[in-house]
Amino acid sequence: MTDGVDPAFDLDVPRALSHDGPLSLVVIGDSTSFTDHLGPQLPTTPHLYPRVAAQALAAALDREVVPTVVARPGLTVRDAVRTVTKDQHVQYDVLAHADAVVIGVGSFDHAPMGVPPSVENLAAHLRPTPVRRQVRRGLKAAYPWLVRATGGRRTRTPLPEFDRMFVELVDHVRGLTWGRVAGAAVGPTSHRSRYYGPGHPTHPQRQAHHLALAERHGFRGVASWPLVEPHVDDLNVDGIHWPPAAHGAVGRAVAAALLPALRGEAPTVGLPAAAAAALGRTR
Repeated sequence: MTDGVDPAFDLDVPRALSHDGPLSLVVIGDSTSFTDHLGPQLPTTPHLYPRVAAQALAAALDREVVPTVVARPGLTVRDAVRTVTKDQHVQYDVLAHADAVVIGVGSFDHAPMGVPPSVENLAAHLRPTPVRRQVRRGLKAAYPWLVRATGGRRTRTPLPEFDRMFVELVDHVRGLTWGRVAGAAVGPTSHRSRYYGPGHPTHPQRQAHHLALAERHGFRGVASWPLVEPHVDDLNVDGIHWPPAAHGAVGRAVAAALLPALRGEAPTVGLPAAAAAALGRTR
């Protein structure tokens, strides 16, 4: 605590150390945050990685940790940016009160691309309904063939666009939380199903790039796929979603990444560069 400054408002004090109440863990994620090998689950399901992370942190800190998951299927980095910039409930009722934030998006962005997303989006607006359904069935059938034709090397979100949107996402989170939260970013999972072709050749490079970008902006990187791959035979039939053992491994890794900053032993995410400069701060 800085002399004469209330720790509740001191930007040098992690928010977790400025109050005695339960800690708030916010996960901004895609379907991997609420789906297991059987399909979508209730947010309270104890083996999902946000719950596992909360339980591990509670045990380590001897303090209640309440997880809040802001997620939907197929959430891309662009969708996440819209959420944190347009949804006032997420901004001011959720993120502004967070002690730790996990960014768990990117898996869909880095997935092999068959039909371009713009075409898929336009098809959803076709009328009449029978035409729309027929077109969407055709696009779904064509997707794996197009992935194979390109060798799975084209991804749903081009890398420069992903970088731009990801930096916008994390900077909004840093601004809304005044940079006082512990932060972690979960790297992309792989896609191992016939729908996405025979493999995911760009995954290693995309994962390394994704996590390095997160680290540069104050969020500890957690590589999910090395923790999930030992359980690949137990993935959901879609080849994407994880069994409980994989969720457990990812959740424990997320907790380990967040714990030092929650204890005040490592830096929090810090302010975005522009905000820090305006306040005469270094971070």
